[in-house]
Amino acid sequence: MTGIRKYRSIQALRALAALGVVAFHTDGIVAAHGWLAHVFPHVSRYGEIGVDVFFVISGFVMALVTHGVPPGPASARSFMFARIARVVPLYWILTALFIAFVAFVPGVPEAFDHARVTAWHALTSFLFLPSMSWTGIAAPVLGVGWTLNYEMWFYVVFAVAMCVTRRRLLAVGSFLLLTSALHLLPGQGVAFAFYTNPLVLEFVFGCGVGALYASGRTVPVAAAAGLLLAVAAAGAFAPRLTDANRFLVFGLPALAVVAAGLSVESKVRWSAWLERIGDASYSLYLTHLLSMPAVAGIVQLIDARHRLPGDLVGAVVVVASVAIALASYRWVERPASRAVGRWLSQVAAINAKARRDLRIDRS
Repeated sequence: MTGIRKYRSIQALRALAALGVVAFHTDGIVAAHGWLAHVFPHVSRYGEIGVDVFFVISGFVMALVTHGVPPGPASARSFMFARIARVVPLYWILTALFIAFVAFVPGVPEAFDHARVTAWHALTSFLFLPSMSWTGIAAPVLGVGWTLNYEMWFYVVFAVAMCVTRRRLLAVGSFLLLTSALHLLPGQGVAFAFYTNPLVLEFVFGCGVGALYASGRTVPVAAAAGLLLAVAAAGAFAPRLTDANRFLVFGLPALAVVAAGLSVESKVRWSAWLERIGDASYSLYLTHLLSMPAVAGIVQLIDARHRLPGDLVGAVVVVASVAIALASYRWVERPASRAVGRWLSQVAAINAKARRDLRIDRS
């Protein structure tokens, strides 16, 4: 894959998206432990849209990194190896850790809604395939990993398109639009609901912005402001959020936010801390599910009578989750991704040599 410019606005948006998701989940933890918060819930309630911002950003980045790359299996293989090295190591480590906690650490199953993991559920989680969890919803062992199932599905579709056509963005968009239309049919089952969910169109939104930037153009500030205003105005008439309309109710605002961030790329000096959190946003997204209950439990030992303000407790949980994520990024995520990336590069080199030797033998 070709190297691309690092957009500071994208890093800042990654940080804000991850912080939003953490705050959204933290609010539930704080309330469940009995603290009363007044301000925190009004802020955290919008954090769920962070997932949709991530999806739009993912489409944007994929369109950029593959721009100008020739079609063919070699390009698709290089693309998938890069994505595997980025996504798989930390996710597998934390999934295995969570399974071990549930199996061997007393009190952990109760802390996670009486968690129980079957062999099939564990296998599908490691393979990024949709399956039912103990909570009765379609989610992997590490609950937040449901978004990674969609990420990997998007990467596979993208890689297949790279194999067969130079117009990969058009092919990806057309295919995902078709699968989304199938959602209107009376299908049943976890797989049908997953692979026809229109949520994947958020990746297509990002691809559209990425194609614009790959062509050398940018989003004008006026256009981004107009899109934000239009989406905000439409929000007053938005229907109740469902799986079928999330790509509109949350996806369009996410698109507007990403476009707005990019439009001020050279006009805003983003915080260095936001960029650092943006770098560690993947670690933050995955580790907070484990760090939140642990931090909340420690605070409860200190404040058993819940005299601390819930808003303060929420802030403490978020800050502690960020600190743990920064450590995870430095000591786990980055080294593991680099190690897997090197191993995959070696595998690719060995396979390439074997193919060359085979051609020589046949000639």
